[in-house]
Amino acid sequence: MPDSQRALFLAYSTHTGDKETFENWYDEVHIPDVLSAPGLRNAQRFVLADTKPMPGVDSPDLGHLAYYELEGDPTPFREEVKRQLMSGDMVLPDFLDQPFKTLIMEPVSEIVYAEGVEPGTFPEDRHLFMAFSRYTSDEDTFNKWYDEVHVPQVLSAPGLVRAQRFVTSGVKPLPGVETPDLGHLALYELEGDPTPFRDEVKRLLMSGEMVIPDFMIQPFTTMIMKPVSRPAQASGGAP
Repeated sequence: MPDSQRALFLAYSTHTGDKETFENWYDEVHIPDVLSAPGLRNAQRFVLADTKPMPGVDSPDLGHLAYYELEGDPTPFREEVKRQLMSGDMVLPDFLDQPFKTLIMEPVSEIVYAEGVEPGTFPEDRHLFMAFSRYTSDEDTFNKWYDEVHVPQVLSAPGLVRAQRFVTSGVKPLPGVETPDLGHLALYELEGDPTPFRDEVKRLLMSGEMVIPDFMIQPFTTMIMKPVSRPAQASGGAP
């Protein structure tokens, strides 16, 4: 599957009760249920990292993130998860706070790898830098700046493995969830501790080497996410 067809399902949640019960249910029950849906490649769980946010951004804590990668059109995945929920095949325990916040994202760029990184590389200790943004320019101007200027600059920072851009899909959300309107997503995947990456991007911004154009609406919404589980692969799935 071309990486340009990688779609994302992002599910943010909070819970009552003890952490161990929540994590055991997620890893042993819920993720295997979701991975049985068509199109799923892999899943991993994240929480907001302790790393200091970039200066001048909003960094909301939306809770625990279940991050799912899908192949191509997410509609069959959405329909199967809805079926499981409506039929009772998938049961959500009482310790989960509802409604959840979910986003189905579709790609608007290819995956771009950092210099020296072999295409297809999957980070062993994957951390995420998620940058949501809005803009006032025309779409072509925004896309050209992001692909030709901004992503290459960010990929020069230490620890970066790959980057890709997404927007909210037109696929109907799952029933009963909230869908936050966060805008365009630039997803950066890092290897290991994100602190050197954060510090270098801050330096580029403060020195004026990285310039954010006037058509970008500030402040941005960014989240640095650390893993709390290993990646789980769907049957026949790929990283």
